[in-house]
Amino acid sequence: MGFDLFIAATAVVLAIIATWLTLRFFFAKREGTAAKQEQGMQSADIIVKGGYEPSLITMKPGVPITLHFDRQETGECTSHVVFSDLGLDAMLPGNAHTDVHLPALAPGDYPFACGMNMVHGMLRVEDDGKDHSAIQHNGQTSAAVAAPALNAVDALDNERKAADERRKEIKQLGRLVAIGTVLTLPVFIVSMLSMAGHADMPAWLTNPWLQAVLITPVMFYCGGPIHKVGWPALIHRSPDMNSLVSLGSTAAYLYSLIVCIAGPALPAGSREPYFESVGVVITLVLVGRLLESKAREGTGKAVQSLIKLRPRNAQTISPDTLDQGEHAWHDPNNQTTIGVDDLKVGDLVVVKAGERIPADGEVVAGTLDIDESMITGESASVHSSTGSTVTGATIALKGNAVIRVSQVGGDSILAQIIAMVARAQATKAPVQQLADRIARVFVPVIIIIAIWTFAIWVSFGPQPRLAHALITAVSVLIIACPCALGLATPLSVTAATGLGATNGVLVTSAKALEQARNIRTVVFDKTGTITRGTVDAGADPDHPSYTSDTVKPGSQQAVAALRKAGVRTIMLSGDKAEVAGRIAKQVGIDTVIAQVQPDGKAYWIEQLQHQRNADSTNSELIAMVGDGINDAPALAQADLGIAIGTGTDVAMQSADVTLMSGDLRGVLKLINLSNATMRNIRENYAWAFGYNVIGIPIAAGVLYPITGWLLSPMIAGLAMALSSVCLVLNANRLRHVRIGDDLAAGSADTASPATEPTIIIDEHTTLSRPSNAGHGHPTNHPTNHTVNHKESTMDMHHMGQMAEANPADGNTATDPVCGMSVAVNDEAITRTYNGTTYYFCGEHCATNFSKAPELFLEK
Repeated sequence: MGFDLFIAATAVVLAIIATWLTLRFFFAKREGTAAKQEQGMQSADIIVKGGYEPSLITMKPGVPITLHFDRQETGECTSHVVFSDLGLDAMLPGNAHTDVHLPALAPGDYPFACGMNMVHGMLRVEDDGKDHSAIQHNGQTSAAVAAPALNAVDALDNERKAADERRKEIKQLGRLVAIGTVLTLPVFIVSMLSMAGHADMPAWLTNPWLQAVLITPVMFYCGGPIHKVGWPALIHRSPDMNSLVSLGSTAAYLYSLIVCIAGPALPAGSREPYFESVGVVITLVLVGRLLESKAREGTGKAVQSLIKLRPRNAQTISPDTLDQGEHAWHDPNNQTTIGVDDLKVGDLVVVKAGERIPADGEVVAGTLDIDESMITGESASVHSSTGSTVTGATIALKGNAVIRVSQVGGDSILAQIIAMVARAQATKAPVQQLADRIARVFVPVIIIIAIWTFAIWVSFGPQPRLAHALITAVSVLIIACPCALGLATPLSVTAATGLGATNGVLVTSAKALEQARNIRTVVFDKTGTITRGTVDAGADPDHPSYTSDTVKPGSQQAVAALRKAGVRTIMLSGDKAEVAGRIAKQVGIDTVIAQVQPDGKAYWIEQLQHQRNADSTNSELIAMVGDGINDAPALAQADLGIAIGTGTDVAMQSADVTLMSGDLRGVLKLINLSNATMRNIRENYAWAFGYNVIGIPIAAGVLYPITGWLLSPMIAGLAMALSSVCLVLNANRLRHVRIGDDLAAGSADTASPATEPTIIIDEHTTLSRPSNAGHGHPTNHPTNHTVNHKESTMDMHHMGQMAEANPADGNTATDPVCGMSVAVNDEAITRTYNGTTYYFCGEHCATNFSKAPELFLEK
């Protein structure tokens, strides 16, 4: 039968209608479901089953939120819900209800997605015309209203639950693959033998009804996990890979049933069933899922290995035993074994060589040589004696000691590291934005391609047209893999943050991980960062001096490596020019800004940014490295804030990255980690885009006119099943990358020859600094000098005394966090605590104050 104009015209018209309906279904404006309002809260019920229902929820600003998730499925895809803008990752156990609490949010859209970035939803906080600047400032949510940070206990619990659910899924998938293989194999073998020309097989073996009996359990039982997710996702207008597999396999299955029931009524050449394709595709997809689940275990193994480091038990003694001397606390008869989860602050525990330290604490007797590499990434042991602080889960290599417990549970350093890594993995890298936009339209586009593929083949293809049209359309649906686009970045970020944690580099967000590779200027604080921070003997406690301060090990090597790589180095110091210049020359710093006031560091970061922004061709995302409380505004102002882990909590909270060892060579590790991660992400995108760009046209039959070759749905299923596995395996390669303390542009083994640095004297005063200083806006400083104070860590007691609320006279107040003088006016950033209003230089200081006001106000 030749070309039929009527059939062709009908097929084209139907394809146009189907295309319009598809576009309308997926992209028509959605009406949001309003949240329920009650007792000063707002809430919404969300069903998780192949998608989020409802997927768009409208909220009111300024009111706390509770989301009731009812997850009616299992499997890894929707086992987490991630609010990337808020840095929140919540575990959703299978077939269970979970409440996720969010704070009051400012007007705007807050997207959320599954852990695999395939199922999407949206919280839309509607603008009510009121001023909500207290809720959100410059795009950064403040601590009083931001999403609650995932605490360490929850992070540990989530990791355990995720591991348990993955093990259950692997077990279930293994069972389904076995059943699918047993039932599909006979049908597949018979089909292949028939295609090879073996016509002497018994008729009952080729009976399509026998194939239907064998494949139907495969379709509905083995394929159940696919269809239970795929069809609801399609109905919710959030289709994913499962939706495409469900569409394709269902089309092939129904066509094969029609062949069984009414085969003679079909055109000649179109009377062959495709049950073998249905069985093989579903089984291969399950095999791919099984391989992917096993491979995905690797991306999170760094964090899981940290969890496993915690010892189970501890040996405690009473204070009386400690008073009796070493022989007494050494005696096992005076020790009591308890679980580490039962330890309390103040307990005394005995640690011996070869044991892991059960909790964070302080050595009160004895000495220990400790391997802290699991925290700092440094292999050299640390000697600890009376008064030294120690970290839980690190290994005592030599000696014996009694430790007084200072932090337990979620407050421990290990737990905080795990929580920080979990939060980082819940954020989204900028590079992912393009893939997200493509992924959201990917499935509708694939469905439209399949529609037109069917129409073209049924209109213009060779006989048997109907069979060819079905094969190509089903192959297009099955070979497409949208999850490859969604997974490309999250997989690499998960592996990279875990790798960083085991090397003492804690990255707080995927954005920071991406930005670090573009560092072209590094600004260092001097005291406690480049140097040890040793105060001169006999110095005034209120105005300490650091004339005799010595350079930290590794500082020279770090600066040398940065300079060889073309990175500009700048040092900020409160010391006089001759002192700061001497240190800078010793280390190899390019530029020194001396006599900087405690609040002036953010100003100089800002000036560097203005200098950069003035050059439209300059895109160098400027890094600040610091350790003190007075570094917090500068860390927040910098494009990338890097805190020294040996510094203060406030500095670390204001930073994007924390270097646990305090060694500046960690900056080099960070840059190398960023480069390795972005290279891995680019490779993943090459796999994802390349696979789909090549596979989909081949499945549609573009090679048929040249080669006469069509892609079997079985081959398409195999290719699709392996695509995500390739991405996971590639991301897992990051786990084995060595992020050394040198850069590709040169070795950091030796310091560069001492050079004369450029020295700049800071002539700006601390008085009447505008309230937005150090937070992204130009600052005009008076030029008169004030008394030159030496650089100081500004202890909490001193800042508490400086705090000034609601001043009756004058127009300035002192920020209780960083000590900066800020203007008192209607535009000032304020927080009220116990009826008193406090003024802040910016949102980061206000954020830190809100977390623990009493910490900054204690007398």
